[in-house]
Parts: sequence; structure tokens; C-alpha cells
Amino acid sequence: MHVADNDQTLATDPIPKLVWRYTIPTILSMLVTGVYVAIDGMFVGHYLGEIGLAGMMLAYPVAAILYAFGALLGMGGASLVSINLGRNDAARARKILGNTFTLCLISGALFALGGTFFSRAILAWLGAEGEVLQSANDYLFWYFVLGVFPILAIAFSALLRNDGRPGFVTYVLIISGCLNALLDWLFIVVFPFGLAGAAIATMICQALTALLCLQHFFTTKTRLRITLEQMKLTLDHCLNILKVGFPSFLMNLYLSIVLTLHNTAFLWVGGPIHVAAYGVVSYTEALFYLVFEGIAFGTQPIFSFNAGANRFDRVFKTFKIAIIMTLVTAAVGLLFIYIVPEHLVYIFAGDNPELTPVAIEGMRLYFWGLPFEGLILVGAAFFQAINRSKEASMLTGSKLLLIAVVIYLFAWIFGVTGVWISLACCSLLLTFWMISRLRKLSYHLS
Repeated sequence: MHVADNDQTLATDPIPKLVWRYTIPTILSMLVTGVYVAIDGMFVGHYLGEIGLAGMMLAYPVAAILYAFGALLGMGGASLVSINLGRNDAARARKILGNTFTLCLISGALFALGGTFFSRAILAWLGAEGEVLQSANDYLFWYFVLGVFPILAIAFSALLRNDGRPGFVTYVLIISGCLNALLDWLFIVVFPFGLAGAAIATMICQALTALLCLQHFFTTKTRLRITLEQMKLTLDHCLNILKVGFPSFLMNLYLSIVLTLHNTAFLWVGGPIHVAAYGVVSYTEALFYLVFEGIAFGTQPIFSFNAGANRFDRVFKTFKIAIIMTLVTAAVGLLFIYIVPEHLVYIFAGDNPELTPVAIEGMRLYFWGLPFEGLILVGAAFFQAINRSKEASMLTGSKLLLIAVVIYLFAWIFGVTGVWISLACCSLLLTFWMISRLRKLSYHLS
């Protein structure tokens, strides 16, 4: 579809049709992206045991900073590109896209230089030691060395969806996900490279995703073609990309920080068995969280374009559908988690008589907050997409501060049980705050 045609459909097509067209491929894309980590977890849990699983759980939150930067640049650029296309300012949209590409390259180079020198020290500071420290460092080192690829992959999959090709992005990620499974088997089972093999496999697939998404922007098929002139950084564009993308950075950084806080709290009041159990819980959560992300990212072009065109009736209609999809997903997830938790544990940890009861108990205490997690994610993405970055940043930033206080307070008072329930309690409080802000915004814009 030509970009001009895509602009017309965003302005005139029925909202349910647009939501279906953009969210379904994006949800599939997010789920396939989640396959990277999930397949790693399956291979690690089955072939490297509790030491490998604990090492990966300590290393991945640090490595995920790369995905946070990709989201910062990609969602910031994508929202601004869509808003400017809605205003019929294609020249400014092209310049923003080119600046986004340059910022991705610069941030990747900085992570490659700095991250590799400090990866072991960071892990030791987080409490890793012995075999767990060594395996975690093997994983983290390769993430940072090849870090430009996940940054580009996350950023330009979002930008390519905005350019009217959500289906193509899904195909790219399916291919990469299948390749990831093959490479995990090769580098963990056939060649015993341990966690280093898992990291290298994932980075190869991220490189493939980045290159396939990027090639579109170096052809004549798009008005958003990248040239050397577009890549020259402009301070105003860079600041706007960072400002609008900051909520996405916080959302992704939030995942990293929450994983780290849980790991350190469990090591404080529990032990490595609780870290491994939390690994199983977090992999399960990721499957549903990625569906929420698919809903949020899939509706973003609809939000941004119509906000740019001052069609807020279409913006709020899209938001209502997104909320319904989120709540239905959460309800299905809760039914599955509470009825057959042992099946989910087996997927990621195999038949482990010590780990299984700990992980099942953790799921029962942890997952009642799943609907609130989804609502907060979609709400923050909505604020960001319509250029209300202050509200989006407040929502995600407050969550970071609140969980940092609550998790250790609850751990001190309630022990391991307090760690499990802390996130859901924070999400419930912030959901009430978000609803109040949405009511005020709806009144202001209606």
C-alpha cells in the first residue's frame, strides 16, 4: 500500500476495521518477538538447569536496556512521523525518520563500547556470584557487543508498521523467531556454548529483523526514504524524538527494573530457587504483556494520525476498543493461569519437583494484577501517541518509583509473599490515577 493511500485509510476507514488491520499483525509480531526470550528460557531451563535460568534472569534485565532504547527512539520517531503525516507535512516526517536512524546507530555504538567493560561489575553489584555470575556475564557480554541490532530492530519494526506495512513486519518476525529456535538448539544443545550461545542466537535474529525492516526505507517505495541529508542530526528533532519516546523508554526500562528489583528482593528474603521461580512467572507474564503491547503499538498509528488531524472522536473510539481487547485478554489469561499453572511451569522448567511448587505459589500471588498491568500499558501508550508525553511519563515514572519502595517494604514486612504481591498492588493504585486523568482529558478534548 502506498503511503498516501495509507494516510487516507487512517482518516476515513471505520475504526473497528483499522484496529483489526493494525492490531492483529502487531500482536502476532509482539508474540513472535517474545519467542526470542521464551525459547531461550525453554532451552536454558531444560539444558542448563537452575544455574543457567538464574544467570539468565539476572543478566536479561540489564540487557533489556537495549530494547528500551530501541523503543525510546522507535516510538518517539513513529508517533511524530504519524502526527506530521496527519498534518500533511511529509518533509518534516522524513527528517524525523532519518534522525531516528542516526540516533539508533550512535546509541548502539555507545553500548558496545561501554557495556562490554562493565557487564561483570554490574552483575556482581546485583548480587550474582560464582557459577551464576559467570554464566550471566557470558550472556550479557554478547548482548552489548551486538547491541546495535536490537535497537534498530525495535525502532524500525515500529516505523515500518507506521508506514502501512504491519503485515510485512509480522512475516519478518516470524522468520526471525523460527531462526532463533534453530540457532538456540545449535548453540546450546549441539555446541555447548551455554548462555553465550543463547545471546548470540538472539542477536543474529535481531540483526536479520533490523536489516529486513530497514531495507524498505532505502527504496523508492516510500515517501519516508532515508538519505544522508535526512540523517544529519537536528537538535530540535532529536529533542522531540526523545521527549515523545521517553514514556516508551520508561515502559521498557520499567520491565528491566522490575525484574531486577524482584531478583534482588528474592535473594534478600528467599534464595536462588525463588529467582528461578520468578523466571518461570516472568516468562508466563511476558506472553500476555506482549499481547498488551501489540494492542498499544497497533493502535498507535491510528491515535497519532487522527490526533494530528484533530479527529479526537476517532481517537477515543479507538481507545475504547483497545481497552476492551485488553480486558478480554487479561480475563482469558487469568483463567488459564489459575486453572492449569503446572503446565506453564513445565514449559519453562521441565519436571522439577523442587521448583514447581514454588513457581505455582508465586503465580497465584502474582497474577491477580494482570488486568491492571494491561490497562496501564495501553493507557500510557495512548497518552504518548497523542503527544501527551507528560501524562505518559508521569504514569510510567510513578510506577517505577512506587514499585521500588513497595517491593522492599513488603519484603521486609511479609517476606517472600510480599515480594510476589507488590507489583499488583502498585498497578491497582496507578490504574485509579490513570482513570481520573483520562476523564479530565476526555472532557477537555470533547
